[in-house]
Amino acid sequence: MIVYVNEKYLDENEALINVNDRGYVLADGAYEGFRIYNGKIFKLQEHKKRFQRSLNELKISYQIENEIEEIYTKLFEDNSYTKDHELFFYMQITRGVAPRDHAFPKNTPKAGVYAFLTEKKINHVAYNNGIKVCTVPDNRWARCDIKCISLVANCLAKQNAIDNGFADGLFVHDGVITEGTATNVCFIKNGVLYTHGATNRILRGVTRNFVLDLCKENNIKVVEFPITVDKLKSMDEAFLTGTTGEITPITQVDNITIGNGEVGLITKKLQASYKEYLNKYFY
Repeated sequence: MIVYVNEKYLDENEALINVNDRGYVLADGAYEGFRIYNGKIFKLQEHKKRFQRSLNELKISYQIENEIEEIYTKLFEDNSYTKDHELFFYMQITRGVAPRDHAFPKNTPKAGVYAFLTEKKINHVAYNNGIKVCTVPDNRWARCDIKCISLVANCLAKQNAIDNGFADGLFVHDGVITEGTATNVCFIKNGVLYTHGATNRILRGVTRNFVLDLCKENNIKVVEFPITVDKLKSMDEAFLTGTTGEITPITQVDNITIGNGEVGLITKKLQASYKEYLNKYFY
């Protein structure tokens, strides 16, 4: 696979970074992941805006212009992909190379940029049948709204879920369900969609926001207010939203069956609306 590293397009086995890059030694950087449909980047402007916000919040001096589109196009061509491939595009930007020190370097280094484009198919079994998830303590830092590359807490939570026979985990902070390990989460009760508000406790998902727009189009009431763990038994439906999984139904949380244990009608309706949008604007 050909990847992009600091202005060079190289085979991934030949791609190198300086060991003093702050992204490597301090996880000092931000990233974005993009879903590709029919060769086109989904919600490009929304992703760019969030990417720039993350960089600004981390005080990384880098202004995103047209490099996302340019690097994506070059990687698409160099890897001989076609519009038939289901692709995922990843890009991260770090503060750059500097002596290891918690304080920012006095002389602003050149930012480090890495990107790759790879095949990533949607999990149709999970999409059609739903998944079982568990709750996990939300022991991350208090700036989950920044899409930074420091993800070890998310990785541990995901692996903990897998080790215990679940597909994913839902973070719980003071009894409140915040989000998934790499997704946002929504619940349905009496035809109303509930999801955690866009605070510092969650990442403001591009797919999350798109689904909320679909709710408005389908006259589904949205309440941006979190669900507590003790309310799980009363939920009719639940699903995760994310770049790679779109809308993934949840049929069970811990030992609690959601609704009747099958994919709910509103979840299916939103999935259908999602596909209608893609067919209209990407195919």
